[in-house]
Amino acid sequence: MFTVMFYFIFGTQEIPSTQWTIYDFALPGLIIYAAGALTVSSAIYFANEKSKGMLERLDTMPIGRKNTFLGFIIAESLFGVISIAVMFLIGYVFMQLYFVNLAALFLGLLVAILFGIQSVGIGIILAAFARTPESANGIAMVYYIPVIFASGSIVPFDSPIVYVLPPFWAKQVYLQLTVLGDSLTDMMVSGSSYPAQVIGIPLWGGLLVVIGLTVVLLALGILFFQKKTTF
Repeated sequence: MFTVMFYFIFGTQEIPSTQWTIYDFALPGLIIYAAGALTVSSAIYFANEKSKGMLERLDTMPIGRKNTFLGFIIAESLFGVISIAVMFLIGYVFMQLYFVNLAALFLGLLVAILFGIQSVGIGIILAAFARTPESANGIAMVYYIPVIFASGSIVPFDSPIVYVLPPFWAKQVYLQLTVLGDSLTDMMVSGSSYPAQVIGIPLWGGLLVVIGLTVVLLALGILFFQKKTTF
């Protein structure tokens, strides 16, 4: 819905003296916004399973809790991949938004998927401390909405705070690879406005941040949730 609505608002407005429109820059942020929504759905899902005692019952079965967690994470991540794929189809096929080439677009897709898995990890962490699915939903929304806006994913936000927010790294790596056509050895810039300030970190470093956050947050989510649901 946001993809289509924002296209009609911003899609035809060109950035002076460039080959891009405003919406070429906006879509990467919207895709990261959609991937980040897995924080909310994952928090609700895992809190619901915890409140029903489903994990404790599954502990008595041969499949084991690790396999159960893996199945839950794959299911949530697959839902995110489908959402991202739909937005890619709408944005880059039907709306004909700009991208450098198919290889860069594929890298952007991988970054978005990584961020989606990272968001599942955050959702699990939040679910570990929520007593009910309703409270998990509230906690996740209180976290997710301010962070996605403060990271500059939806609208440009010029503040050092963006560097400590996970969505910034995913959005910026995606944007520079897919729209700006930068290589992994080029320097990252401070946001999605054009032109933006160079921050002195190469894109491969930003990609490592995305990968590192995904691994760490997913591991912490499983660890915290295990402790909160083990008696």
